[in-house]
Amino acid sequence: MMVWRHTLSALIASSFLIAPAAGHAEEEREGGILGTGIVGTITRLGSIIVNEQRITFPADLPVKNELGPLTAAQLVPGDTVAVVADLAGANWEAQSIRRILPIIGPVSEISSDETGRIFEIMGTAVHVPLTIATTVKQGDWVAISGLWQDEDVVATRVEVVPPRQSAVIIGSNLSVGASNVPQIGNTLIAGIIPQHVESGDVIRVTGIPEAGSIRATSLETGIFDGKVGLVQAEGYLSPPTSQGLYTLLGSGMVAFTDQPDMIDETAKVRLCGYDGKLGGDSTIDANPELLEKLGCQ
Repeated sequence: MMVWRHTLSALIASSFLIAPAAGHAEEEREGGILGTGIVGTITRLGSIIVNEQRITFPADLPVKNELGPLTAAQLVPGDTVAVVADLAGANWEAQSIRRILPIIGPVSEISSDETGRIFEIMGTAVHVPLTIATTVKQGDWVAISGLWQDEDVVATRVEVVPPRQSAVIIGSNLSVGASNVPQIGNTLIAGIIPQHVESGDVIRVTGIPEAGSIRATSLETGIFDGKVGLVQAEGYLSPPTSQGLYTLLGSGMVAFTDQPDMIDETAKVRLCGYDGKLGGDSTIDANPELLEKLGCQ
């Protein structure tokens, strides 16, 4: 799919004053049992298959979902999820599941290209492949499942929802706009003073949708609903910043490079990390059995 390319701005010097999600803060992990995090798109059912990993669950396991009550049995292919799981025999057993909807809001513009349709939502472009059938019209509210690629979202599922009081955007904290206003994708974040968020952290912003922005009423960090150590995630790598920092977008894991030209931002990848660090030696403290099961290099 063709994705419009943008250059990320410099690192945000300050960070957001927000509430961390469960398992994000280091002190919460002290003395606790860490689960394994799996982030990706559901490709098949039979339990659920995410990143080629079979994950079982009780049928009534509740799913954290921005759209309201949902059980794991109601998840479908195309949903993007963040799962905290334990290895039980040959498969994973989910302890918690959060449905990840990178953007929920009103569609302000619709265009098309040879690969599908492009929705603009709060200034951010959402690319909807031809394989996803949709009758979305301008002005409709939609909930998008998918993956971030640079400052756009590549949709894996599109759900039309009733108009809501609040929009939502979830993505990596990496860039600022021309007015030094923090942004996720091409959506400027207004309404809350930035403090205490590190570059690469995943931010969940809820607020009032505006043209090109969201006026935040609440912000939260993290994607997992539980404590994790080892994480396997699929997605796209961000362009490195001027300091060499990059992230697997939407994963909360970061790394540094002194060879920025070696970072391929166009290829979807599946990578592992540990304690917020991506690849390399970050998984040296992880359980070898879990590394092998996930196919971590």
